[in-house]
Amino acid sequence: MLSLLLKSMRSRIIPTSLVTISLMASMVLLLSIERIQQGTEEGFNQSISGVDAIIGPRSSSLELVLYTVFHLGRPTNNITTKTINEIKLRSDISWLVPIALGDSHTGFRVVATQPNYFEHIKYGNSQSLTFMNGVAFSELSEAVLGSDVAERLNYKVGSEIQVTHGSVESIGSKHDDFSFTVTGVLNKTGTPIDQAIFLDLKGYELLHLGWMSGKKIFSLDDIDLSSLPADALEPKTVTAAFVGLKSKITLFNFSKSIREYPKEAISAVIPGLALSELWSIVRLVDKGFQLLSWIIITISLIAMVTLIIASLDNRKQEMTIYRANGASPKFLAIMVICESLVIGLIAIIGAIILVTIVTYFAATQLNLALGISPSFRWISIDEIKVFSFILLAGALSSLIPAIMVFRKNLHQTLS
Repeated sequence: MLSLLLKSMRSRIIPTSLVTISLMASMVLLLSIERIQQGTEEGFNQSISGVDAIIGPRSSSLELVLYTVFHLGRPTNNITTKTINEIKLRSDISWLVPIALGDSHTGFRVVATQPNYFEHIKYGNSQSLTFMNGVAFSELSEAVLGSDVAERLNYKVGSEIQVTHGSVESIGSKHDDFSFTVTGVLNKTGTPIDQAIFLDLKGYELLHLGWMSGKKIFSLDDIDLSSLPADALEPKTVTAAFVGLKSKITLFNFSKSIREYPKEAISAVIPGLALSELWSIVRLVDKGFQLLSWIIITISLIAMVTLIIASLDNRKQEMTIYRANGASPKFLAIMVICESLVIGLIAIIGAIILVTIVTYFAATQLNLALGISPSFRWISIDEIKVFSFILLAGALSSLIPAIMVFRKNLHQTLS
């Protein structure tokens, strides 16, 4: 039967191909969106672990998480180091790591922080940061590189780098009067950490001694660094601070008390809650695309049935030959149903291949753009359910032309 069926379909190759491609494209749209959304959400959620709250200037919670964790966008304001030091003394805080953002190096974000960043900041399932080579910085002239930075720029321990004033989005003049020596390269994490350059906060402050209002006033070459007062390199402001609490039970009370801090307009953002805002928006868009995909699938199934019905008159000679060779009306009706199943199976196989290619390309682009490495499964249970539903819907839809064929050939047999 299969050889006869394929031979019959080849005689109508153009309309059959168009219906198959339409059905396949709608499945690719449906499944690609679902896979990319789930993979991206998983990648985002794996990017930070063990951080209970992020303290920053009072603004959008999501915005604060995006520019501190994912290096997307620019900080809206800073908070004073005095405030951070006061909050650090709270009895409910286990650890606090300040960060300062604003500079870059050949398209990669510079994150100024303290050595304890590499001890407390985790990713994935509470995995600690580890070094591929070297160690964390201990001097203000030292730097640590994320794995992607080292790989793409061919840097290694001992390399000298100079950073540029301004973020990736607004590059300014280069800090060409001071260089940093790479002391360590982190192992790959599949998070934005891979695309960051880490400096000591004091070294970062040193870079900006000769700057005012975004402009370079004097060079560091013109001053004697050894004569600087001990507190000259203590940063006056930072962008934000990552916080770990002694007990997660106190998290919401901690967030509330920080928002009510009287000396400065600051807030404590819970990363998980902030990201949930993002995914609630993304899911709304995702549902719209899913609805569109199902509409296209329905139209494709209707087109398939219409194609089979329209081809019946042109297949009279084919049916006559089958009957002359002993084919029963039931056999001919089953052939019509099998035709819809073959079209569905070809569309599904093509969709699986194309979805795999699309999601691989999407994962590559997400890694290049954000540093995250989303994981995609080969075929999920939900996808198998979608494929089964489409095959079943196609088979049920083909019952209409199958019944038409059965009745027509049964009438001719009886007459």
